[in-house]
Amino acid sequence: MKYVNYLKSNSASLTYACLTFVLFISIFEMLVSAEYAKAESRITIEATDYANSLKTKVDRELNALLFVSNGLSSYLTVYHQELDGKKLMAMLADLYVTTKHVRNLGVAIGYKLTYIYPLKSNEKAIGIDYHDLPEQWPQIQQAVRTHQGVLSGPVDLVQGGRGLIYRYPIFIDGEYWGLLSTVINTDSFFRAAFNNLVDSDYDFAIRVKDSSNVFYGNASLFEHPKALISDSDLPNVQWQWAILQKTEKKSGLILITRLMSVVISLLMATLAYFFLRERKQLTSQAMEDSLTGLANRRLLEFRMAQTFAQSKRFNRIMAIMYIDIDHFKRLNDTYGHDVGDELLKAVAKKLNHCIRDVDTLSRVGGDEFVIVLDELNHLNDANLIVEKIMAAVEKDIVVMHKSIKVTLSIGVASYNHASEETLKSLMKKADIALYEAKGSGRNTYKIYQES
Repeated sequence: MKYVNYLKSNSASLTYACLTFVLFISIFEMLVSAEYAKAESRITIEATDYANSLKTKVDRELNALLFVSNGLSSYLTVYHQELDGKKLMAMLADLYVTTKHVRNLGVAIGYKLTYIYPLKSNEKAIGIDYHDLPEQWPQIQQAVRTHQGVLSGPVDLVQGGRGLIYRYPIFIDGEYWGLLSTVINTDSFFRAAFNNLVDSDYDFAIRVKDSSNVFYGNASLFEHPKALISDSDLPNVQWQWAILQKTEKKSGLILITRLMSVVISLLMATLAYFFLRERKQLTSQAMEDSLTGLANRRLLEFRMAQTFAQSKRFNRIMAIMYIDIDHFKRLNDTYGHDVGDELLKAVAKKLNHCIRDVDTLSRVGGDEFVIVLDELNHLNDANLIVEKIMAAVEKDIVVMHKSIKVTLSIGVASYNHASEETLKSLMKKADIALYEAKGSGRNTYKIYQES
C-alpha cells in the first residue's frame, strides 16, 4: 500500500522521467543507426573491392589462356588447305608446354574432334562428334552462331574429370570450318587466380549466372541475406559471385555509443525525476501546511481572492468559515506535543470529509482552520456544512491509543452579491462570528448577522 501511494504521489515525476529516457534513448538510437549505416556501407565497399580483386585476377589468368586459341586460329585460317598433322601436333605440343593450367588442346574439323594434345589420358576424346554431347552441344552451337569464343563449364569431360572449356570457331571465307577447344584444369587455374587473394575474413563462391551450377566455394553463400552478389562478364557467359564476410565487423563506436546511450538516458531520466520531485516538494512546502498537508496561508489567500472575484463577477454566493479547536493548549499540555500534532491531523481529516471538492480547507497556524465555501446555492447551505462539521466531532477522537474529546468554535460569514462587500470586510465578519462563538461558551458556531 505504501508503495502504491508513493507511485500515486510521484506519478507525474515518474512519467516525465520515462519520457526523458525515451527521448534521449531515441536521440542516441538515431546516432547509432547512422553509425551502423556507415559501418554497413563500409563493409559493402570492402566486400566490393575484394570481389573486384578476385574478378580482375580471374580475367588476367583467363585472357592468357584465351590468347592461345586466337593465335592457333590464325594459323589454321592460313594453312587449312595444306594442313600437316605432324606440324599441327608439334604446334599444339609447344603451346601446351608454354601455357599454364591447360589440360589439353584440341582441333575439331567440322564437328569432329580430330587432333588433341596430349594424347595420353585423352584417347577417349579423339574422333568424338560434338553432336553426341548433349550437355556441351548448346555452347558449341552458340560459338558457331555468334562467330565468337564461348567459355563453358566446368563440365564433365568424355575422357574423365571436369574442366572449363573455351571453344573458338574458325570461319574461312565466311564458312564454318572447325572448332578450337582449350580445356582448362579448374583446380590449378583457380589456385593460381586466387593466390595471395584468399582472405581469412571472407568466404566466396562462384556459379554460372541464372543457374544453380556452383563450381567454386560453398553454394549456401548465395542464399545468405548479407552476402554481396556481384556479376562478371566472360566470353559469352556471365559468372555470379557471392562474397560474405565471415565475422561481421561491427564498429566499436556503435557498441560504445549504444552502451553510453543507455547509461546517459538512465542518468538524465533519474535527474529529471529527482528534479521534478524536488520541485514538487518545494512547491508543496510553499503552498501546503507541513503538518496536515492542507493549504497554508499563502495558498489560502490566493484561493480566497480567486473565489471572491468569481463570486462577485458571476453573482454567486460564497462563505468564509473560521474554526478553532477549543482549549487546544490545554490538550497539548495534557497529552504532549506528539499527540497534539496527531490530533490536528485527525481534525483536519474530519474537516476535509465535510466539505466539497470546490471548497478550500486551510490551516493558518496552531489550531486555527479556515474554510472557503464556493458556489453555494443558498445562504443556508453554509449552515448545513457547519452542522455537518459539528456532528463529525461529537464522538471522541482516538489518537495514539488515547480517546480525546474535541469541541470546535466556528464563525461563519456569507457573501451575497447584492451587498457592497469586500473580501477584507468578509474576513473580518467571520472573525467576529468566531469570537462570538467563543464568548458563548465555545463548542458552538455563530453566523454573522449585521444586527
